[in-house]
Amino acid sequence: MKKLLIIPLLFLLAGCGKETVLQSAQATVNDSNSNSITVTGPMTISTNDLYSVTHKNDKLNLQLVKGRYYEDWSPSPFYGRGWSGDFQIVITDEYGEVKSTFPLNEHFTNDLIFNDFFQIEFDDYNGDGQADFTIGQYGTSNGYFFKIFSITDDDHIKELPVSGNPELFISAGNGRYSTKLEKIDEITIKKSSYDNSIGKDVEVTLRWDGTEFVRLDSR
Repeated sequence: MKKLLIIPLLFLLAGCGKETVLQSAQATVNDSNSNSITVTGPMTISTNDLYSVTHKNDKLNLQLVKGRYYEDWSPSPFYGRGWSGDFQIVITDEYGEVKSTFPLNEHFTNDLIFNDFFQIEFDDYNGDGQADFTIGQYGTSNGYFFKIFSITDDDHIKELPVSGNPELFISAGNGRYSTKLEKIDEITIKKSSYDNSIGKDVEVTLRWDGTEFVRLDSR
């Protein structure tokens, strides 16, 4: 009789052991999933009210549409939060309806990385009465590379090219990812950058000729 009782007991213990292993494995999966973050829709890095510059109740947003978000708190130029991947500039109306989109990556040579939220600085740099702005990326410890863009009459974005330079390297600016350029007159701007080879800042003056900014001189 005792032998007959031992067999069911062994099966019961074996069954409990299997269930315990399954529960442990499930707990491991759940623990790993608890550290993941699901994002639905674009991530907005910069949102800007356009009423003060276009007199329309629109917003201009910079959004990450494909890529990754990460954090790196070790000392480096990319210290802190980071967004990298494919970005677009979106203009929406007061109800959030999209009026236009602009693929930003197509206008930069390297991959785009932003390490903070920021506001875009607006002005009119070519005298056409439209709102212009800069978007920049980290270059070196001496400065950032910027491009100039403009909002058109029909609420689209276009680049304002600079002759002979795919990007403007600027050392002294009032923002990492968008800076206001110094204006000499309605169609002339000036930018400054540090030149390691001569050990000093170099100023460059650029004037809009109707199609692009043309370099006048440097000192």
